[in-house]
Amino acid sequence: MPHASPTALRSVYTPSPYQRLPFHWWECGQGPDTLVFLHGIMAHAMAFRMAIAPAAEHFRVIVVDLPAHGFDQTFKAAHIAPTLDALSDWLMALLEAIDAPRIHLVGHSLGATLSFLHAQNTPDHRLQSVSLVSPGLKLRTSPRTAPLIKALPTSLASLGMNRLGIRLLEPMQWRRARMSLTELDAYLAPLKHPARLEFMLKLASDLVAAGDRSAGGHAIELPTLLLWGDRDHLLPLDTAHRLHRDIPDARLHIFKGCGHSPMEDAPLEFNRALSDFLLP
Repeated sequence: MPHASPTALRSVYTPSPYQRLPFHWWECGQGPDTLVFLHGIMAHAMAFRMAIAPAAEHFRVIVVDLPAHGFDQTFKAAHIAPTLDALSDWLMALLEAIDAPRIHLVGHSLGATLSFLHAQNTPDHRLQSVSLVSPGLKLRTSPRTAPLIKALPTSLASLGMNRLGIRLLEPMQWRRARMSLTELDAYLAPLKHPARLEFMLKLASDLVAAGDRSAGGHAIELPTLLLWGDRDHLLPLDTAHRLHRDIPDARLHIFKGCGHSPMEDAPLEFNRALSDFLLP
């Protein structure tokens, strides 16, 4: 987890309904409302390293490890398949495990996709808002890429899971922020675990094969914040404008010169936009 944040983070394991394998999250802050951060695929709770401390000034903050990511253990359960549908069920179980009267979801990429789908169908009266950061609902990649990802041997993929490999990826994912070596090693640790990496690759294949999942915004009855970089190499900007039209109570903030991770590219602007949306 990020060392750059001055906030005292606690590592929390919480019982799950999955074969006694626990959920894992990082927690800090306190307040009447709970802010739940959900990161993207092959990412880490570290994705929100620059947003945690500002959020913790007003909220109890929970930064979740998605299945097979970080210190999560639930991915070992037979019930948890590496599919978006299975992770949607997983998210519902996770939120049920969080003891909080009011919850706000802030998801990035895969985490935003899960938040979007959950907000369409949730009966949970505790959920107050959703913030969708670069939601991976309609990727620029072709669905024909999916079988190639699925066929990629874990042993081959693992060759790129080192400091050099991530440094080569950084300019695409994080155009301005660079991880320290300590942060880089923490980011890499889960990716060096063969079973975790295999799960992530299969999940990536499922996400690409799914194609366009951006329909259904009209069913979201919660206040919704859309956060989008205008130079996102994965997501077309017209999807942001369509979601803004479709979701009845939506606000759109476009980050100029930012890529797929605006909370990394423009942390001050990101934190201000999130605060303006969440705080009265």
